[in-house]
Amino acid sequence: MDKKKFWIIIIFSVIVYLIIMIYADFGKLIDLIKEFPLYFIPLLCFFTFLNYLIRYIKWSYLLKKADVILTHKQNFFVFFSGLSMIITPGKIGEIWKSWLIKDINNEKISKTLPVVIVERITDVLGFVILIVSGGLYYYEQSIYLIFILMGGFLLFYFSIRSEKISSKIINILEKRLIKYSIDVKVIHTSFRKTMEPKGLILMVFISAFGWFFECIALYLTVIAFGEFISINLSTFIFSFASLAGAVSMIPGGIGIAEGTISGLLQFFSIEQTTSVGISIIVRATTLWFGVIMGLIVYILFKGKFIKNMVKTIK
Repeated sequence: MDKKKFWIIIIFSVIVYLIIMIYADFGKLIDLIKEFPLYFIPLLCFFTFLNYLIRYIKWSYLLKKADVILTHKQNFFVFFSGLSMIITPGKIGEIWKSWLIKDINNEKISKTLPVVIVERITDVLGFVILIVSGGLYYYEQSIYLIFILMGGFLLFYFSIRSEKISSKIINILEKRLIKYSIDVKVIHTSFRKTMEPKGLILMVFISAFGWFFECIALYLTVIAFGEFISINLSTFIFSFASLAGAVSMIPGGIGIAEGTISGLLQFFSIEQTTSVGISIIVRATTLWFGVIMGLIVYILFKGKFIKNMVKTIK
């Protein structure tokens, strides 16, 4: 992402948050946030970090399945730097990780791009599991979103795994993209390896386990504001809000996720200003914590990798 687009997203975020805060009664909201116990912030960030560590394990597994070799140090750099891209629409900016890997070991982007996509697919399916296990009956309309996502996934999955279907798609793409015919085959091979049934199912559940820690962060934030909801409801609200933000294709789901969290909390009897305050704190310690961490890791490690590459060339 270039600097211009980055700052456009930041300005967009500021405007959205100002609108949300005005809607919630700006003065009252500021006073409420001032009373928020600050010692909860490190705890919330800790649970978010646990999610990142668990998803790092998933990411490493998918790379290995695709036969992409990185040292743990290099992989750490790639994965956590990619967090700075989670404010892009649908987190599509995390494709940047493929370019980072290419800079490190000259691996083809066509080989690593499917890894990034499958990682996102397992995240979405992980949210589906959390929504269902958290209590789909809380908001039955969410079943339509789940049906659409599952239908899209199954269509994509069988297109990749079926030799007959995939060969036809590859033939069509090769005729239209003659220059990239080799890349088309590499992409398909990488998808097949990373979408092997048993491994894929395991990664979906690992993803759900990781994201559950951020559901706990919402639960603790509600408690910190002097309110209470069950852990099941917290799991449902956070997962559904995150999924809604992701499919909206708005950068980082900004405004959509916050509005969904706040709206559902109000639906379950938490006062308007308090619900908005909860959504802002949760998003600050999940979404924005990840962005800041990603930028810090990239800045700190970038110089070291460039120096090591120069030494290797010499």
